[in-house]
Amino acid sequence: MGDLMKIFNTRTGLKEDFIPQDPFEVKAYVCGPTVYDLCHVGHARTYINFDVLKRYLTSLGYRVTHVQNFTDIDEKIDQRAKKEALSPREVAERFIREYFFDMDSLNVMRATKYTKASEYVPKIIKITERLLELGYAYRSGNTIYFDVEAAGGFGELVKDLKETIVGEIRVQGKRGPFDFVLWRVTGEGFDSPFGRGVPGWHTECVAMSMDTLGETLDIHWGGKDLIYPHHECESLIAKALTGKRFVRYWVHNDFVLIEGEKMSKSSGGKAYIREILKKYPAEVLRTWILRSNYRTKIEFSEESLEEALALYEKVRKAAARSRGKEEMGQCAKDFAATFMSALDDDLETGEALSAVEELSDLVLERRVEGAWRVFSLVETILGIKLNVHR
Repeated sequence: MGDLMKIFNTRTGLKEDFIPQDPFEVKAYVCGPTVYDLCHVGHARTYINFDVLKRYLTSLGYRVTHVQNFTDIDEKIDQRAKKEALSPREVAERFIREYFFDMDSLNVMRATKYTKASEYVPKIIKITERLLELGYAYRSGNTIYFDVEAAGGFGELVKDLKETIVGEIRVQGKRGPFDFVLWRVTGEGFDSPFGRGVPGWHTECVAMSMDTLGETLDIHWGGKDLIYPHHECESLIAKALTGKRFVRYWVHNDFVLIEGEKMSKSSGGKAYIREILKKYPAEVLRTWILRSNYRTKIEFSEESLEEALALYEKVRKAAARSRGKEEMGQCAKDFAATFMSALDDDLETGEALSAVEELSDLVLERRVEGAWRVFSLVETILGIKLNVHR
């Protein structure tokens, strides 16, 4: 499979050689959306960047087993259901369909398996019971909490909680300030030995990922906002259950900003994918996202989309001019090597696209033997359609 790819591991804060447990298979879990609204550009960034990683690893010869969840148990889903006189399940199923519509439009490859939190409640209950037996959980009133101190405390991803946690921490009813909910008895939701209620968010992903991929994952991908509390808590639950390292490589993409603020469904500051696609081709949005490394913040603006449109049109025109079947000459080989080397270095898609832009400038000036093969890489790995083989 050639030289090792380097990827930034949030756990160590370093770029590391990527070495999966199995030399031929990569087990990857991606945190999916809470399905109560349409997807915005922040979601697009998460799933497009992982899609490129998946495509690249596949091109290197790995079989990627990719699992993604849908969080279909949430107060926001309940609130929307009540507002629209629907059941929570109807709301969740509607926005799962909308998710697939958006991601298919953006040429995001489907996961090997999709899971729903609601389908894993029996396994979540078993995990909660096991944690109670092991002494890593306790009941206080109507809530089952995970005992963070008993499990050894945080530290997998967050080294300094004082820098991470903003705002007041509620301690009432808990043994420790960082203890988190495993199950809450509400009188509604799902039957359990603890009482009818709903599971905690963090346990859901542990149940789904371990059931589908095993006790140790190669890659766990998500947005930077999930580092704490979600991923830190997931890691602690899994370690308490198995005594093993839960994830080898924690990978997180940074935020999309809108007027300097993080884009999110709950904040009100968001740009829906389908609204953007009414004005720009999906390839342009994909190009815009991939012009920057996944670990940098990017500001959403009309101006930056216009720049991505200009870049895409240039590359598309060069790709059309270079169609053929000839082998690569030295010039094209050099550009292909630069392209692949950029992706080897922590998925530097911006550098890869810069190389493609430079090649496009050359192709629009003169013939570059075998350039079509480089543009083919743009299609197969970056997922940007250029119709090279038309």
